[in-house]
Amino acid sequence: MAATTLAAERISINDHTVDEARDTPFTKSSTLILRAADGEETALPAELQEILLRTLHSIASDGEVTIGRMPDHLTSTVAADVLGVSRPTLMKWARIGEIDSFKVGSHTRFRRDEVLRVRALRARERAVAHEALREFDSVHEELLEN
Repeated sequence: MAATTLAAERISINDHTVDEARDTPFTKSSTLILRAADGEETALPAELQEILLRTLHSIASDGEVTIGRMPDHLTSTVAADVLGVSRPTLMKWARIGEIDSFKVGSHTRFRRDEVLRVRALRARERAVAHEALREFDSVHEELLEN
């Protein structure tokens, strides 16, 4: 098969589409339903709903979105980028067992699902820390006043 036939479809959106995305009411608890021409409704699987809702949110907030498929196994450079850390930090985490890795020859690789698990864990930890800081600020407002 020629390489050109494997290229992904590129979808362009215009300002009207961005405005419609901004005007569409949705929340994280929204459910997406697929309605056929005959009226039959099918709820989309949870993971697909999350992707589509995040896509809608991205279009509404930034006016653009990029969707791609991540390979099953990632290099240390790619995994570090996904996690938002330096490669040396990622390699330290691998050495101390904070993230699972494996070797291909002399190169360290990371499973996509493991990298995404660690990314979600770090996001939850940041959210908890942020909430604790907000709570501290509200309890100690007098200390923060000028």
